[in-house]
Amino acid sequence: MSINLSKQKREDLLNKIEQIRLFLNHSLYDENTRKLSGYLNELSTEINGQKYGLVFEEHKEGIDYTLENNLPVLTEEKELFVNNGGEINFLIEGDNLASLQLLEKTHRGKIDVIYIDPPYNTGNKDFIYDDDFVDSADSFRHSKWLSFMEKRLRIAKDLLNEKGVIFISIDDNEQASAKILSEEIFGENNFIGQLTWESTTQPINAGKARFQLQQKVEYILCYAKNKNQKDDFILKESDSNLQYPHMGKFGACRFEIIEKSDAGAYQRDTMKYQILGQFPREGKRWQIGEDTARKLEKAGKIEIVDGIVKKAVYPEDEIEKIKYIPFWSHFSSADVGTAQNGKDELNFVFDSAVGFDTVKPVRLITELLGHFHNTATILDFFAGSGTTGHAVIKLNSEDGGHRKFILCTNNENSICRDITYQRLKTVITGKRKDGSTYSDGLSGSLKYFKVDFVEITEKEYYEYADKLLLHVRELVELENAVNFEGNSKIAIVLTEEELESFFTNYSDDVKTLYLGHDVLLSKEQKIILEKYGIEVKIIPQYYYPELNG
Repeated sequence: MSINLSKQKREDLLNKIEQIRLFLNHSLYDENTRKLSGYLNELSTEINGQKYGLVFEEHKEGIDYTLENNLPVLTEEKELFVNNGGEINFLIEGDNLASLQLLEKTHRGKIDVIYIDPPYNTGNKDFIYDDDFVDSADSFRHSKWLSFMEKRLRIAKDLLNEKGVIFISIDDNEQASAKILSEEIFGENNFIGQLTWESTTQPINAGKARFQLQQKVEYILCYAKNKNQKDDFILKESDSNLQYPHMGKFGACRFEIIEKSDAGAYQRDTMKYQILGQFPREGKRWQIGEDTARKLEKAGKIEIVDGIVKKAVYPEDEIEKIKYIPFWSHFSSADVGTAQNGKDELNFVFDSAVGFDTVKPVRLITELLGHFHNTATILDFFAGSGTTGHAVIKLNSEDGGHRKFILCTNNENSICRDITYQRLKTVITGKRKDGSTYSDGLSGSLKYFKVDFVEITEKEYYEYADKLLLHVRELVELENAVNFEGNSKIAIVLTEEELESFFTNYSDDVKTLYLGHDVLLSKEQKIILEKYGIEVKIIPQYYYPELNG
């Protein structure tokens, strides 16, 4: 007989709490008693809440304290705007928990794909928690990592649309914990699979390590927001030897003879009838029955070519014969490259050694993203050196796609500004920081936002409403992937004064007006907007509910 010991212990604790509560009920009810009753209720809730899953010590980060007393906002570094046409993408500098909270306002349920490469928590000071490196001697090493990841993954789930998918790179140090945590958040039934990537092919040939088990692979966990609604992965066609060298009535096709010998055992008088007014040639008979022939005639897929009746076969007629390259759960180094290849790619962008040893190769990310539609919005909130953005820009250049990316990273050691931003700028413009040529450049634009904070001293409208209003423009740009600066086709109005200025200095070029939700149009203004076919988009209240007073 199986006994759930944990359940039994919980029930014992709850019984003891109930006995204490009964005792308190028969005692003089004063302020201390009231407080004790409240504590007992909290204990009961906590005991009942834990059923199955990870148990870890929850920790509070410095950013948690900041967010308790401040509202995050975005400010643009306008001088860093990169404009080379194409889609407008975003790089957000700042703590990614604050960035994610801002994205909740603009992209809840709108992200198609999330790829993250979080710190692996190796114990070799690769993970900074609350401004301190976490090393192998830290007794709360794993709890800190889980507490750190849980908050961010819960927001990530909210950001995915119902068809969305998240990829999480990880290695042996936290793979088991990451999988259980992900299944608590996304649900075991939404687990798609665990991919392996051959991240290295070079063994360690020095010291004791050469005689130990050496790890060749890292892992990529894959979860859906809702597996039942997820689209099938897009697959590449393999060489199926299906050719269409001729031109038929409906385009490229392959003409096939539908006659065969009518001699001996093949002789069939019933297979000799007219198709397009012609009988089979002497000594021949048709390969297809008359019903099939009439259907093909009606569809226009039988033609007379050089005096011979032939069947026209078009690509759409052979969909079932097309062969596809599977989305395998293992990525070999030969197919997508290694971490060393990723490092070499990054160094080549800068034409110098950057000092990063663990960089994902661009081919790894393009392989993942290539299985989704080419208008996807992709988020990476552990952007690091910017491989995800590089991959998106490269994919769009290869297939003419319109994917967009949002990257978030802190600026520790100036990584966001000096590495992530500079890499993306170089890939887009084709020019390195020193002016040397990297490539011909690729289509795409990039806006650089920075997380800032507005302090809330009292929950009063007049205390900070004006400050928040100054940062609504950036959220509108982020949500709609637009740039107001220098764009005569769009305009934004947030105040009555701006509204008056808009109609005073009206331009015929304006096609879309973003209007603050509390800015009211007069009847005459509505008529003008309708007359010139200007679409009005109301800026949502959910950006900053505090602005409602």
